[in-house]
Amino acid sequence: MLVSAGSREERRFSMPIIIRSFSREKLRKCFSLDPHKSRSSKQLKLSRVKVNESTQTPQRFSIPPRGEQKYIRFINALINDTTFLLDESIDALRSIRDTQKLMDDKEKWDALSEENKSAKLKQLNQEERQCKSYLTLANETVQMIHYLTHTLQAPFLVPQLVERLAAMLNYNLQQLCGPKCADLKVKDPQKYGFQPKQLLSLITDIYIHLDSPEFLEAVAQDERSYRPELFTLAISRLNKALIKTANEIEIFEQFSEKVKKCFDEKISMDLEFDDIPDEYKDPLMSTVMKDPVTLPSGVIMDRHIIERHLLNSST
Repeated sequence: MLVSAGSREERRFSMPIIIRSFSREKLRKCFSLDPHKSRSSKQLKLSRVKVNESTQTPQRFSIPPRGEQKYIRFINALINDTTFLLDESIDALRSIRDTQKLMDDKEKWDALSEENKSAKLKQLNQEERQCKSYLTLANETVQMIHYLTHTLQAPFLVPQLVERLAAMLNYNLQQLCGPKCADLKVKDPQKYGFQPKQLLSLITDIYIHLDSPEFLEAVAQDERSYRPELFTLAISRLNKALIKTANEIEIFEQFSEKVKKCFDEKISMDLEFDDIPDEYKDPLMSTVMKDPVTLPSGVIMDRHIIERHLLNSST
């Protein structure tokens, strides 16, 4: 598909290089971290986002104008690889759990031939190694996004990135708190580096870091994963597992309520524009175009859709 994040092989090996090359200190040097200098609209050409008053005011990155596009491409690669690593980690955890359940069922396990048992054990060992590797990198990428969104929000909110980031967060929140979260309960999760409480804490923080009209709209418009009840389940999990303080949970509840309001407005608007002519919709996403542009081929598309494709295109 035109706007895909790239093939698995294209995304698979880029992030380890990024993580090791861009420590916090190097990011500060690369993007001229200045704790006293505010960002100007001329520098970023991006809307400023107010950091939630409940969080400590972070230092600010000052990105030179010529570095804007490089930084956006860096964030795009970070989102791509975080998506890939978390997807692979979750798939591996589910497969490990299935094998563990089979081995615990003595009757079914004994009914297998020795050849099948050997194949299952070999597959389990391979999946355990891969799972640990994927989760090690996934934890680092999520922590990187957590740090960057606390420090510099605006580049994450550009149209070509904000929807993908919101969808990635919603999907993984669903995996951790949704009805199928029990599928991830493996024996000795620490063995694989699986820390669901810490991951949930980081993801909910990222939502709060990016609290803004653009991000609220993107979260609410994610038809694949967003449901109002998903955030209710997340809040319940945060309370039950004592992952956050009462004040932090209250802040996340307020964020959830604002997303729910955007979601209700979206439903109302969808009904109002249900019969809108196709020429007003993006041909790829079937959404109402906000900034239509004509391609050399004559096809009209929404600007941020084609820009998102170009971010991931090697040509």
